[in-house]
Amino acid sequence: ELSDRDKKIIILRYYRDKTQTEVAKMLGVSQVQISRLENRILKEIKEKMS
Repeated sequence: ELSDRDKKIIILRYYRDKTQTEVAKMLGVSQVQISRLENRILKEIKEKMS
């Protein structure tokens, strides 16, 4: 199960078409942090699907 923050990142990025920079500003973190989180989240999702 993804955390609420992880779900929010995926929803904003892939369903609301926000950039990493926009998501970072919304969540009060850096774009680099969003990039790292997004990569980790996508890896988790892929592992759960296989």
